[in-house]
Amino acid sequence: MLFVLFQIGDAGYALAAGQVVEMLPMMELRAVRGAPKGMAGSLRYRGAFIPAVDLCALELGEPARDRMSTRIIVTRVPDREGVERLLGLIVENATDILRCEPEDFAPFATGPRGLVERAEVDALVPEHLRFALFDAMAVA
Repeated sequence: MLFVLFQIGDAGYALAAGQVVEMLPMMELRAVRGAPKGMAGSLRYRGAFIPAVDLCALELGEPARDRMSTRIIVTRVPDREGVERLLGLIVENATDILRCEPEDFAPFATGPRGLVERAEVDALVPEHLRFALFDAMAVA
């Protein structure tokens, strides 16, 4: 199985490639008035605006560093009605992949830069925050 590797601060994570719609370079985000805490803004993706969450800001209280390796991972998550919606995850050092089996994470696997923990979008962005993000985008 293929995993996309990234970091939140110094911690390494692996997201199953099947959860990734596309990897984008970091770009300017549009501020959303009344956005919930944790929302970095919205980005134009294939003709529509989608919410973006800075996982470093959410997890560590500081935004992701502005580096060439900072990326936006576009993924799909269910909204309040169970409809799949696009969501951008801003992460650092998203430049490597790892091929291993899910059972190799016990709870960590060894990646090219050290130990990595398997990540699930549901755990990275709690349901209540995802719902608030989509609600904010609906009124923006």
